[in-house]
Amino acid sequence: MAKDPQLLLSLPDVATLAKVKRPAVSMWRSRLQGTAHPFPAPVKTEAGQDFFDAHQVAGWLTTTGHGKNADALADLGAFAVMADLPQNKESVFDALTSLLTLRELAGQPLAGCDAADLLDMADTEDPDDELLYRELEAFKPDVESLARCADLLADAAFNPAAAFEKLMADRFRSNLRRHSATALTETATQLVASVAVELASSLPEPPVFADPSSGSSDLLLALAHALGDGSDATLMASSGGDETARLARRRLRIHRFSQDQLDVADSGEFVLHGPAVHLAHYPSPGAAGMGTLEILTAIDHSVLQMDDQQRGVIIAPDAALSGVLPQGAARSIRSGLIRDGRVRAIVRLPKGLLKSKPRQILALWVLGPAHPDVPIPERWVMLADLTGERMDSGVIQDLVTDLSASMGALEEIRAHSFRFATRVPARVILPGDVPLTAAARPVRGPAVPGGAESALKADQLLEDLSSAGPVDTTNRYSVEPLLERAEQRQRLQPLDTLLRQGALRYIKGNRISEDELADVGSLPVYGLPELFEEQARGTRRMGLAPFSAAHPDGRLTEPGDVVFCTGPQAAAFVDTEGTAVVAYPARILRIKAGANPGLLPTMLAADINLQAANRGPWRRWPARLIPTNQGSSLAAFLSDLEQQRAQAHTRLKQLEELTTLVLDGVAGGTLTVTNTYAATEGNS
Repeated sequence: MAKDPQLLLSLPDVATLAKVKRPAVSMWRSRLQGTAHPFPAPVKTEAGQDFFDAHQVAGWLTTTGHGKNADALADLGAFAVMADLPQNKESVFDALTSLLTLRELAGQPLAGCDAADLLDMADTEDPDDELLYRELEAFKPDVESLARCADLLADAAFNPAAAFEKLMADRFRSNLRRHSATALTETATQLVASVAVELASSLPEPPVFADPSSGSSDLLLALAHALGDGSDATLMASSGGDETARLARRRLRIHRFSQDQLDVADSGEFVLHGPAVHLAHYPSPGAAGMGTLEILTAIDHSVLQMDDQQRGVIIAPDAALSGVLPQGAARSIRSGLIRDGRVRAIVRLPKGLLKSKPRQILALWVLGPAHPDVPIPERWVMLADLTGERMDSGVIQDLVTDLSASMGALEEIRAHSFRFATRVPARVILPGDVPLTAAARPVRGPAVPGGAESALKADQLLEDLSSAGPVDTTNRYSVEPLLERAEQRQRLQPLDTLLRQGALRYIKGNRISEDELADVGSLPVYGLPELFEEQARGTRRMGLAPFSAAHPDGRLTEPGDVVFCTGPQAAAFVDTEGTAVVAYPARILRIKAGANPGLLPTMLAADINLQAANRGPWRRWPARLIPTNQGSSLAAFLSDLEQQRAQAHTRLKQLEELTTLVLDGVAGGTLTVTNTYAATEGNS
């Protein structure tokens, strides 16, 4: 049986393990020499870089109390590298991800298995060698030691999937060029995933989501998280046999997403039938050296086989998708794609979305059916230039809304108020002598500072308050007494019965630490503060990627979920938006559509709130059921009431903001207030 592997840490690794800045480690080395507890000496130097025994460092951190990680010993596997393995980092990376996937599929730790056992297990779980057998067979002499390292990784990260994502997140630190050179930021993957989900919503039946690029899995993972745990969507990755394609399949398999393979020929051609959404990033990890011609050729392969049941979203360098191209094959292919009519929108994105090249500008293409009833000379493309924008959640949401509207007919486009996109005849951009997005409507720049900025803001608030006041929609309803009350007497069901019947689904909350929360992030966090104080909702947030990495089995809310807590005092509210993190001890009750038409989220939340003083088991609490002939009317009425409350709340916030703005401006000598109505009366 192989001995336990020696684990090494570089100085940056030590800082990451100890949760301190890099200079702190150098200070420990220099200032603590000659003391009773000096920092451990390096055991290896390679290319001028010192490496330290990981167990010695973790023991020193624990003994001396230095650093901010009390679990340094347990976390070793997440930051250390093995000393006695071949120095090809990419092959080690492939083998480690393969072993983590094997551990997840086999459902057991790998320690105690010899090389033959591990390869037999790999053959059982991967009989066609599509995922991991080849990677482990290549490491047969060292596979036992590497399996121990994989177990350390999984234990440190709490499960194999989280450990896998930790390795993926360390692509830059590990200098894995084929993986890091094409890595998008979380903002970019979130944007593409959001557009793909929106495009899918217009299809008559659930589509498959296919990435025909070579070895890219970041977009499919972001898409899976955007769809949520309740989705049964099928994800399709390329069937290629290179290392990056196999890595993508391992990544989808370890997260147990429903997946299939997309058979892509060596030429890049493929066939995909039925409703589908294509999403791809070029260049991809398996073809990081793709040029403009190769990128446009790959997009052409997607478009050539698309029918009217398919959509697509492509992110690639702006030079290829919207820049000026020289005369030649690339320019001809791009002009042909635009002339074909399936390029429905072109968006130039701001810098900073490609991790390895933060100054490079990317662009987005949205693909869909050509307008069947519009003559080719009259077809159009929606254009947007966001190079001056900050891609926050609000910008992403508005852009996705614009792109969704761009898929409509001319009447629908004219009816939509676009924030970013402009409708431009395709014939205007076909020559390609100027950047394609040059004809886009310029996005309004930032307001001028000082008093002018405050005045513009105040003017906008006044306009919003005067033109967007609450519109009363309750007058469309009437509330009348029932004469046959005996036939409509109140029906009650214990929550436990509804859970056993499948009408309700109970979902545990996520154990979120305060360290995970951020000032910005796409996901609101709902816990005890939000349950007992409505004003607190939306103030605590976290990013999608950190949540996915730390809680790979975590659940997000869906619209209509009832967030609740028990204990000394019960509380509940309805999450009407969805896609939120519920922090334990808060939990979720989800009503299954159609299972019991008498259940309404608002009524269920109200019934839980009635249990404020009830200390009995929460599963025995009663829930009122609505008569089936009243369900839709009551739901619509309650929805209108909620909109009225939201509008009133927004108006109150606007009034408070305007009050503060004007008081500060007048007191500071930057604003003046004039009664324009009185001035008008005086002139008359």
